[in-house]
Amino acid sequence: MVKVVEMVNWLNWNRKNKMKIKLLILLIIIYTNITFGQMHDHHHHSDYEFGISLGVATLVEEEEYSPSAHLHLLRKLGDHDLLSKISLGLGYEIIFSEHTHNSVVGTISINPFSAWKIDISPGILFAEHEGEKEQHFVAHFELMYDIHFHGFGVGPVIGYGWSKEDQHLMAGLHFGIEF
Repeated sequence: MVKVVEMVNWLNWNRKNKMKIKLLILLIIIYTNITFGQMHDHHHHSDYEFGISLGVATLVEEEEYSPSAHLHLLRKLGDHDLLSKISLGLGYEIIFSEHTHNSVVGTISINPFSAWKIDISPGILFAEHEGEKEQHFVAHFELMYDIHFHGFGVGPVIGYGWSKEDQHLMAGLHFGIEF
């Protein structure tokens, strides 16, 4: 019953902030499509990608906005068919809140359509609350739209992170380089 009440409270959480996040995501998508849409080229995709996502995260339980960064290094599983659309790798995320959150994750990246990517990243969250260091299982989910040009990719990203202690939402820009 407590979990149901927590979920209802989370869904009712400050609707103005939810609208700001939705507006930010929409503006990022429009901006990147207008700015980079004509520079889109069809280059040969390499085996590795180093990426960084910079954005603003909100920790649901703490009701605050904080800068965040997510780094990852991915390797494609193959060159043809289904394997060319799946990558595996490692990632690190930090949320610069009052109580800094650090996560180390393993990442599965799926590229179902040419510019869209979905990352699923289970791992360990390291945090400190009230002077106590904590470690928890964490799961991160990200949706990215990358526009590729001259070996680089850039585009909007939205993310959701879950642990038994907290949840966070993130919106920002993803930058990637393939090599």
